[in-house]
Parts: sequence; C-alpha cells; structure tokens
Amino acid sequence: MTVFDSPEQVHALIERVRERNRRDMAHLEAYLAEAGALTGEGFSEDGSVRAEVDEDGYVSRLDIPDRALRRGAHLGEMIMVAIREAQADRALKLVELGEGLNGAGTAERVRAAIPAHTLDRIAERRRREETRG
Repeated sequence: MTVFDSPEQVHALIERVRERNRRDMAHLEAYLAEAGALTGEGFSEDGSVRAEVDEDGYVSRLDIPDRALRRGAHLGEMIMVAIREAQADRALKLVELGEGLNGAGTAERVRAAIPAHTLDRIAERRRREETRG
C-alpha cells in the first residue's frame, strides 16, 4: 500500500495515471483505425484456389480457376484450406498490429491456435511478397 505524505503526491499520481490513459486511448484509436481495414488472403495447398476475407472476417472473394474445378471431390477441401488460411492471415495481422498495445502474450496465444503448417505457409507467402517488392 502506498502512503502519501502530501496532496501534491496524490495529484502527481493521478496525473501520471491520466497521461498513461491518454496514451493508451491514442494507441487504441490508431489500432482500431488500422484494424478496421485489415483483410486476409489464403491459398489451397497447390496454390490454385485463392480466398480473401474482409475486415469482418467473412469470405469476400474466392478465385477458382478451371484447373481446380477438374479436381472433383478435392475441390471442397481446397476451398476450405484457402479460407482457413485467409482467416489465419487476418488474425495474425490483427495480433501483430496490436502487439504494442497488449504485449506478446495475446499474439503468442493466437499463433499457438493456428496450425503450424498454416503459419509456415503464411510466412513463406509473406517472404515471397517482400522479395517481389
């Protein structure tokens, strides 16, 4: 328990708390502004089916080329893999954006919930995109 010797000490503490709250609110507002526009992208294992999820996490685009249509019974699985990867991609972007606000604990819990092979595929795609410029 903190013991204060003067009203000035109490006032100083209150001002520090207010300043921290102002900074936190500014960070939160910036996060919400950026997070509202984040989308995710994913692909089937062979890269032919592409899915995109919008800022609400809903599938907003699904590209299925003719060669994927010929996969018959495997097409449903290819679509689901692409959608799940797109959702995971968006979730990763959200936690990466928010790491400054809530620390790495939340980000690590989200990463732990995403299958390792999906994380690997997203990381590889990001590396390729960075290389392309």
